[in-house]
Amino acid sequence: MTFLITGANRGIGLELANFALENKHRVLALVRDPVQARALHYAIKENPEYRDRLVIVKCDIGDHAQIHEAKAMIGDEPIDVLINNAGVMLDDDEKFSSLPLEKIELNFKINSLGAAAVTQIFLRNLLASSQPKLICITSQMGSIGNNQSGGYYAYRMSKAALNMFAKSFSVDYPQVTTLVLHPGWVRTEMGGPEAPILPRESARGLFKIINEATRGQTGHFYDYTGKEIAW
Repeated sequence: MTFLITGANRGIGLELANFALENKHRVLALVRDPVQARALHYAIKENPEYRDRLVIVKCDIGDHAQIHEAKAMIGDEPIDVLINNAGVMLDDDEKFSSLPLEKIELNFKINSLGAAAVTQIFLRNLLASSQPKLICITSQMGSIGNNQSGGYYAYRMSKAALNMFAKSFSVDYPQVTTLVLHPGWVRTEMGGPEAPILPRESARGLFKIINEATRGQTGHFYDYTGKEIAW
């Protein structure tokens, strides 16, 4: 199978790429700066067999022109699993009264619009697969039903929008198994050093869900352990 993974140079995206490669799949790794994607280059160095199965592609998903350039490079190759993983958290639980609106806008640009743009531009590639899957890495903080603490307006709003995009897509494209997945509180640059879950642990659970997902699950929201989350 061929996986396309955004934000594949570090954290959860990197570990998802590693699991796909370890399971003999092909990976199209979309990263903002291929030169700085040292972990991916190291993976190729340590595993020469990856050279024919790992393609590192320059693509900032906040720049639609770069997404089109990535599409031109990849061409019409079928994509079996498209993972919208790249994301940002630009608000540090700031008070709403002083939250710069630009931060809300930038969160939406990457977390919501960026994922929708990647999916739209690579839609034909996805539909060319016999068993396509669309995976959106979201956050429990995007759940309206689970929001009991407030705050984090920009991040929560952008992830809720991502969830709605995936839900609508699952209805309009029933031939695609579409899932929204929460990776847990992970020890990444975004999650911080106090997070209890290592990226490898989270990615292992996510990869299992992705690998075993069926069309009967499409349009659902799960955490990395397989537990369903309220919208």
